[in-house]
Amino acid sequence: MLYELVGIARVSTMQEVRDIMRTMGEIIIKTGGVVRRVDWLGRQFLPNVVGKHQQLHFAGHHFTMLFDSSIKTQRDIYELLRVDARMVRVTRINCAKNLKELAKFKQKPGMV
Repeated sequence: MLYELVGIARVSTMQEVRDIMRTMGEIIIKTGGVVRRVDWLGRQFLPNVVGKHQQLHFAGHHFTMLFDSSIKTQRDIYELLRVDARMVRVTRINCAKNLKELAKFKQKPGMV
């Protein structure tokens, strides 16, 4: 199944953001999944102040990851990121539920 994970990491060093994305990628690959695309959207201000892990956040590093994996793997990644103190927000989107929908999925030019 094809999923897109959208996350906002707290404002800190870029090394922490890379570590988060690398860990997610390693989990997906080790469980037989495929990472299709990883995009870092930059450091942006949040539309509202977000309270998470007993801190207030005004900005964050936004990123997305498009990947194929089993349902169990994407649930494990989501649960891992929900409790990670470096993450402000995380959500997942199911892009294709079956092979017919997956065949209709087309990548935009310039995407790897």
